[in-house]
Amino acid sequence: MAIFRRYVRPGPGVSKDAVPKRRLVLFFEILARRFFDLIKLNLLFVVPIILDLILIYVLNVYAYNIFIPLTFLPLVLISPFVGGLTYVTRNYAREEHAFLYGDFKDAVKNNWKQFLVHGIITYLFVLFVYVAFTFYQSQLAVSGFFYVPMSICFLAALIFLFMQYYIPIMIVTFDLKLRNIYKNALIFAFAGLFYNLLITLVLVGFVALAMVLLLTSGLTLIIQFILMLLISFSLTSFVINFCVYPKIEKYLLKPYYEGTARQEGEDKNKPLEQEERAKLAVEKSEYVYENGKLVRKHDDTEPIFEDKL
Repeated sequence: MAIFRRYVRPGPGVSKDAVPKRRLVLFFEILARRFFDLIKLNLLFVVPIILDLILIYVLNVYAYNIFIPLTFLPLVLISPFVGGLTYVTRNYAREEHAFLYGDFKDAVKNNWKQFLVHGIITYLFVLFVYVAFTFYQSQLAVSGFFYVPMSICFLAALIFLFMQYYIPIMIVTFDLKLRNIYKNALIFAFAGLFYNLLITLVLVGFVALAMVLLLTSGLTLIIQFILMLLISFSLTSFVINFCVYPKIEKYLLKPYYEGTARQEGEDKNKPLEQEERAKLAVEKSEYVYENGKLVRKHDDTEPIFEDKL
């Protein structure tokens, strides 16, 4: 799909008669091709993480009288860099080229405001759920009724976690206001339930394996640190984006482009060939990719993708 390319030199393309590969096979093929790129991307991403951890350490040491949750507030500063991580791994997930440093930097620069606001919202939500869950748990000895609000907190946290799988990729892909991105993410939290559970199980499996290895070997802590430094963050982002992008494409991109192409066709009863549909979509669509983000061609009006689910 040439309309999604940022570079002008065309690649070899994919034959229209080629048999689509199974997603699991495709995942490991892309992972094998991009493995060393993911390592370089991870090393790029851990730089702001290390600086942020140093800042948190300084706050804990020299501002020990400060309200404890505020000492971890600098974690929010990592949020804009998630934009760079997401942009590059999204391109890898849909088998597109990405200039590692340049695209990472541009994605951070172009999306830092929304990611920073999203980071603050996420931080406050996690803090609220933690305080509420701790309080309800302490009240269980008084009344079993508190299992109800505890369950509600757990369910809200799970839904919010599912939303996190979609929010970053929508920020770097669509020119939407944050409230509409959250609206779409909430819908996807339910519409993509199977993939959301699958992603969560895979990530929980990673953490569980790390914990088991940590308890069984003293060297494992060093190994885990090396893995975190080299691959953990970029691999996690790639897994998430590889799983969720087909949903984004199916429910947000294809319906709009195919509808546009169909409306512009001379004979609405005649099936359009794939190449013809793509050509009409590019020529007639009021949206275009600009700096890696889907925006309107002629004005800054809020796009309508949130209404297309």
